Amino acid sequence: MENMEETLDLGYLFKVLKKHIVFVLIIGIACGVGAFCVSDFLLTKKYESKAMLYVENNQQSSDSVNINDINAAQKLVNTCQILFKSGTMLDNLIANLDLPYTKDELNDMITAHSVNGTEVMELVVESTSPQEAQKIVNELVKLASDEFTRVIKSGSIEVVDYGEVNTTPSSPNVILITGAGLVFGLILAYVIVFVHDMLDTAVKHDDNLAKLYNVPVFAEIVEFDSASNDKYAYYSYGSKKKNKNTEARKSQEGKLLSDDTPFAITEAYNTARTNIMFAASTGKRKIIAVTSSNPSEGKSTNCSNIAISFANAGYKVLLVECDLRKPTMAKNFSLKAKSGLADVLGGFCTINEALFNDVIHNLDIITAGNIPPNPSELLGSEVMKEFLEASAEAYDYVFLDTPPVNVVTDSQLMNDVIAGLVLVIRENSTTHYDVQDMLEKINLANGKALGFVKTFCRPEKTGRYGKKYSYDYKYGYSNKNTSEG
Repeated sequence: MENMEETLDLGYLFKVLKKHIVFVLIIGIACGVGAFCVSDFLLTKKYESKAMLYVENNQQSSDSVNINDINAAQKLVNTCQILFKSGTMLDNLIANLDLPYTKDELNDMITAHSVNGTEVMELVVESTSPQEAQKIVNELVKLASDEFTRVIKSGSIEVVDYGEVNTTPSSPNVILITGAGLVFGLILAYVIVFVHDMLDTAVKHDDNLAKLYNVPVFAEIVEFDSASNDKYAYYSYGSKKKNKNTEARKSQEGKLLSDDTPFAITEAYNTARTNIMFAASTGKRKIIAVTSSNPSEGKSTNCSNIAISFANAGYKVLLVECDLRKPTMAKNFSLKAKSGLADVLGGFCTINEALFNDVIHNLDIITAGNIPPNPSELLGSEVMKEFLEASAEAYDYVFLDTPPVNVVTDSQLMNDVIAGLVLVIRENSTTHYDVQDMLEKINLANGKALGFVKTFCRPEKTGRYGKKYSYDYKYGYSNKNTSEG
């Protein structure tokens, strides 16, 4: 058995994204809208006013400026940046404008820096009011000349541009925050679905079971209710009519093949029939057990429908309910309760007394009968072996509805008599761990897994006419058969 873990290559990452693209987009857009609302309506808007100053090294006018004067002026710009935030400057600013700020708060509002490393300095004030920002920056410009002369004692400051009222908010940057929220949402959503996908071990539609477990997939069975919708309700050879029994079918149990069954489902079972015939062709007896890993995976329904498909093809078929602990077949086929397999094996009745003849043309049924206290002993008895050998002589095919492998070992007690087991897997429910455990138990009991039948599949993923089955799964089984020699 090959390791079920997938390599995290680029293709797998895109596969996860494609599968959950709607969820990822919804979360991403929601985060983007949320970020926009917060930035535009909740965050405090701030406005900037900028003044431009030119710093000279020498107060005296000169017809020529040498490189030393320029270098000295550039250094003075760095000094000015400190002076604009000095305590004296801030105190004078607060006093002159009667500002409601502390020196620390005012210090955070002021920025001074050199423009591209030149002797030109940009003075920026940010405030919640555009008028206040202009008033503060222009007052700083007025105070700068006197403070510069008092401290430096040489050089001068010339005003290039005074501050103006700017009504466009400098922060928050709504576009940037919205974009960041969108990107964050997309990444978060993808991480969520990626982690979920990695932790979700259920069998998915795209899982290559034949490659993972070296066991072919015989068919994928569409959900009955989904296939009954107009889009997929194709009946006899493509003609379309309404399903009369749709309302009566409230669960997967009891949904048996009939003239009202959608064409896609009928074709899927026909493909399963063909593949099972090939798989069982090398065995001495045409006795096939149908089982699953756990309950509620469609085992009994699929065993019944496979038997019906064989009967519809003209084969004489016996369907035997070997799930003696939880029988359902009498209810599914609307049969009146009477003696069954347990009673035959216990010697309380004959086979003919337990047999329901021609329930469907060419299909005979033996139900479980009375629930015994020792089902495992009965199914593993010599009487059971003799019963199966006699049935194989009387019928073209015998199908056994056996209990789930991972729950009880009943299905493994007949491995030396049957041709093999058909394993029913419920898509998006049966886990890969369940499949591995089931195959390990079968191998330990020297059983033979003939192939998988996947149930509860979505109709849009399996194909409307079942063409995928007739090519992929026959071919897959052929490879398997060749590899086993």
